[in-house]
Amino acid sequence: MKRPDSHAISSGLLMLVVFLLVAAAFIGMLRFWGHADPQRTEAVVEAIRKAAVQCYALEGSYPPDILYMKEHYGLQFDEVRYAYRYEVFASNIMPEIEVHER
Repeated sequence: MKRPDSHAISSGLLMLVVFLLVAAAFIGMLRFWGHADPQRTEAVVEAIRKAAVQCYALEGSYPPDILYMKEHYGLQFDEVRYAYRYEVFASNIMPEIEVHER
């Protein structure tokens, strides 16, 4: 029986190490993007809040609903990725705004 060549063993070991490093880098990137989601969600909340304040400054009252800002202020919504809650108590009080990733 023939013994495995030491060069073949070291090449195989090197390929395994490279594969593990690439896999670790890929897993690290997935974790990084997972941690960035709260920042994106907060940015969406802030965009809605700014549009509501702009409406209040121009019209004297906060928008009655989130669709009003879409129609009159050009706000875009990603309803596939996010769920929105926009609750108005009174036209002169800042609405409660929540955005949750689906």
